[in-house]
Amino acid sequence: GYNQQTLDHDMCARWLAFSCFTPIMEVGPTRNVAFWNLPREPRYDTELIAVWRLYARLHERLKDYSHRQAKVAHRTGMPIVRPLFLVDPHAPEAWSNWWTYLYGPDLLVSPVWENGRRTQDLYLPSGDQWRDAWNPGKTYAGGRTVTVNAALHQIPIFVRVGSSLDLGDLNEQYEQSLAVAGKKPD
Repeated sequence: GYNQQTLDHDMCARWLAFSCFTPIMEVGPTRNVAFWNLPREPRYDTELIAVWRLYARLHERLKDYSHRQAKVAHRTGMPIVRPLFLVDPHAPEAWSNWWTYLYGPDLLVSPVWENGRRTQDLYLPSGDQWRDAWNPGKTYAGGRTVTVNAALHQIPIFVRVGSSLDLGDLNEQYEQSLAVAGKKPD
């Protein structure tokens, strides 16, 4: 992982996205190196700063949801981060798609863990409809595997249809983050 202090561009972006959907969003250890003073080019990485801002803000917006899930975990033993086989045990895909998980009952997250990968195959648990958080008009029936785009700033995220969670317009939030980080429009 990031402990070799290379702060690889892909790896850092993917780690930021993944850690957003854990109870504690960790970024480090970095030996006092950040995305604005990197030991490689570009030394000031506007894309990583924008990805960091996007997911840090989303993690903050999810704090009440995360807190409710922590209370459920304390009361029932149901973990906040749930492997798919826990919720769809009869589906072989729920066992083989080990990288995809539920964050609480309403968010499905599929971390991209291979450098250079820009699409992701993921299994959607049966029994529900799932809305693609990056393409809000697109919903999928559960109980099947889908392939979705996964640009460097996009971790595949699906919201269970019927959930009250509102992640907002993630594409717009990323564009705002790029502007704040100082990226000039193309």
